[in-house]
Amino acid sequence: MIVSPKYIVKLTPKIEKAIWDEFSSYKNVKAYILKFQEVYDEFNDSANFDIVYKDGGEDIDLLSTLFGIKDDELIFTIALDIGIEIPDLIYSIPEIKGILASGYKAAHVTFENAFKKVIDEPNTSICCANSALESIIKHICEDESIASCNQKNTLYDLTQHLLKEFKYFPDPSLNKNIKNIGSSLLNIAQNIEAIRSNHTDVSHGKNSEAYIIDDQLYAKFIINAVSTVGLFLLNYYEKKYRTEHELNSNDIPF
Repeated sequence: MIVSPKYIVKLTPKIEKAIWDEFSSYKNVKAYILKFQEVYDEFNDSANFDIVYKDGGEDIDLLSTLFGIKDDELIFTIALDIGIEIPDLIYSIPEIKGILASGYKAAHVTFENAFKKVIDEPNTSICCANSALESIIKHICEDESIASCNQKNTLYDLTQHLLKEFKYFPDPSLNKNIKNIGSSLLNIAQNIEAIRSNHTDVSHGKNSEAYIIDDQLYAKFIINAVSTVGLFLLNYYEKKYRTEHELNSNDIPF
């Protein structure tokens, strides 16, 4: 996202205060910040940011350390983790990007494009978000425990397929609340696909009289919706299929 330096400078001291309020001691504060540091070589000579110490001692200079972080997205991640609300930020972005990066390469690349284009190319961002959710579902359906989906299907049909596999497809025999969840997920997918097809100038379904989305507000809303649905499907799959499969495999006595 394009972020004003003024906004970052005002936000950073709030993060510092929240961290001190939470952890109190220099030791715990340093331990917390180190969780966000990525070291790139075995000699610790290169990292995504440096830890700054007070007067050359062992006590962390937290504010200087935070100001030394050049990645605005990392600043937002720390802020969200420590409980600071950030207006106009898509809150589920850090979580879904982390999951996708760990094993959903195609979806991760597409979702990154959606996120990067949300400011300058909102309708392209919407198309990418739609495609990212399609990729997530297709990837899940590659699991042998789940019936294969039609790789040519678009988002609405893919969502129907996966909800049936997850036993969340709206059916009169289901518990009312579970049925409502399924209906809501299906409705979201249907409308995201409709917006992609009818209201973006890069979609194949555009016509000359259609309203074309050119406001980043709508793109952010779509990405937020995709993030919410995507996280539910991913977490449900990881818990109900992958985790249970691993547990069953561990039960083998040889």
